[in-house]
Amino acid sequence: MLNSRSLADLRPDVRNNVETLLELCKAQGLNVLVTQTLRDDEYQAYLYEQGRSRPGAIVTNSRTTTFHGKGLAVDFCRNSKGHEYDDAGFFRNVAVIAKAIGFSWGGDWTSFRDCPHLQWDDRGRYTAAMLRAGKAAPAMPKYEEEDMAEKRYQTREEIARALPWAAATADKLLGCGALTGNGAGLDLSEDMLRVLVINDRAGAYNGKEN
Repeated sequence: MLNSRSLADLRPDVRNNVETLLELCKAQGLNVLVTQTLRDDEYQAYLYEQGRSRPGAIVTNSRTTTFHGKGLAVDFCRNSKGHEYDDAGFFRNVAVIAKAIGFSWGGDWTSFRDCPHLQWDDRGRYTAAMLRAGKAAPAMPKYEEEDMAEKRYQTREEIARALPWAAATADKLLGCGALTGNGAGLDLSEDMLRVLVINDRAGAYNGKEN
């Protein structure tokens, strides 16, 4: 059975963005440990059967290989012994950064919520069934932090249109007057918005709603 946690086993375009994710998370004080990258059909079937035979041990709802089998997904946890999975805020904060890079987060799923899981599916355009049918997901664009930082967002509408994951936080801070901007507008980069969203998810702005 193949059960790898090595980034080298990821598809190269995905690996590059996972490496960027780990760097950005480290800069935000999020100590991420990658627990799984590539798995084969035999190991996938093993995990599926373990979940069926041991209630509470479910880690997959598919018997056959999905994004992990194509090197398009990673599982992760908090790198803190004894507290790997007990901090829901940690997973949400990592997800904010991961989704900005382009990954889909298993914590957003409704039928099978999988908070320690990230995958490249071209923002939901590709499914596991499509992959099994031989339709390969396109190359994942390389996330360039400097390029993204150069773009400045001046209005709430610009933020909502380009970065929907930041809209709720922007609304909250605009509503309470914490964000006012300058004569030209808000002048916020994506990096600035990412920090605001992470702080918001951590509860730093609780009580500041309209």
